[in-house]
Amino acid sequence: MLAPRIVPIVCSGSFVMLALLACGPQVELETDSTDGSGSGSTTEPTTTVGPGTDPTLDTGTDDGPPVPTERAVDILFVIDNSGSMGEEQATLSSSIAALFEVLEDPDAPIDYRIGVTTTDNGNPWCGTTGPEAGNLRLTSCRSRPTEFTFDGAVVIDAFDEACAAACPEEWTNIEIQPTAVEGQNGAAVRPWIERIAGQTNLPAGLSTAQAFACIAPQGIDGCGFESHLESMYKAILRSHDENEDEYGFHREGALLAIMFMTDEIDCSYSNEWESIFLPDGDRVFWSDPVASSPTSAVCWNAGVACNADHCFAVNLDVTGNEVSEAQADTEAVLRPVSRYTAQLAEQGAYVFAIDGVGLDGVPVYQPSLMDPQFQNDFGIGPGCESPVGRAVPPVREHELIETISGSGNEASVCAPDYSPALSAFAQGIVDRLP
Repeated sequence: MLAPRIVPIVCSGSFVMLALLACGPQVELETDSTDGSGSGSTTEPTTTVGPGTDPTLDTGTDDGPPVPTERAVDILFVIDNSGSMGEEQATLSSSIAALFEVLEDPDAPIDYRIGVTTTDNGNPWCGTTGPEAGNLRLTSCRSRPTEFTFDGAVVIDAFDEACAAACPEEWTNIEIQPTAVEGQNGAAVRPWIERIAGQTNLPAGLSTAQAFACIAPQGIDGCGFESHLESMYKAILRSHDENEDEYGFHREGALLAIMFMTDEIDCSYSNEWESIFLPDGDRVFWSDPVASSPTSAVCWNAGVACNADHCFAVNLDVTGNEVSEAQADTEAVLRPVSRYTAQLAEQGAYVFAIDGVGLDGVPVYQPSLMDPQFQNDFGIGPGCESPVGRAVPPVREHELIETISGSGNEASVCAPDYSPALSAFAQGIVDRLP
């Protein structure tokens, strides 16, 4: 068992152990996407608020968060696109029919929208990646072949496995049909899949399950310091900002459902404290303070503590000292989990994850005594293992899910088939609808 301690986090690739992405210039989120693979710009959402104060979010009534009034759901997938996620994205695509079987049950169909974003929110060490920062992406993986190459110490090409195996060449370009959004005149092409009253925004002959199998694979060239929670946060803000392409994604009266898929821990850091990753910083959270670059253990060490029983999220300042919840918004190097639970509670959201829990859905926290390199790279031992690799046990995302949705809403990313997890996620949606 882990002895009581404060555990720093180091950001890394994902599931299998990979070399850190090459160092590059600091990511600038203020510029528009120029590669044509995103939807709209990669600028920050214009709404900037603290937890629980966003005037653009529907806070329901004084009696509690809003509850769905329509048999409708808006599903946001936040998919890890770092270097080790090729096999996992392939498994997601091959399993996705389980979700649509429930949503499109002819006896009780559900109107739905599905949007996809990535865990890439930028980092000083990820200057060569194009952070989505919560932008929704609605392009076929066939049109993005270069995104499926991880150019690290070992070059990995996952295009055939993660994309081509599930997405036929005929769907290289998917012509999305215009969608009307309440409050705006006319219809426009929006970056999500939808099926409303049996009608989709897809070209004839392409089912929603087929389209998602092509769209869901996000590649493996994203930032290895994954920011699952911040990417989700910004995607939701964008859906309420009329200046964003994502505006209108989350509809009034519809359930908001979130699905995370990752093999790494959340590293949603505050831009004010990016020095925790930089060589000229104090290196308080680095596994090896004399190394030339940080590892993913920075993310563990900067936001997690463990005792003899379990690991849990903590708010630490740049010197490694714990700060109060009241100080966390300004002083914690990782954004407090409360920032995200407040947002989701306001929305009455439902959250699920396919992440680094064991096959029984329970996190396992233990040091990697037999593999000191894994411990150095991630700050903790594997939460699960499979023939294709290993995953880091979740902490911050686990606490968010337990707070918002309760226990039993996580499944193992190490599983060979995600159909049971997607069925459980879909049933959780059904249970929350009128």
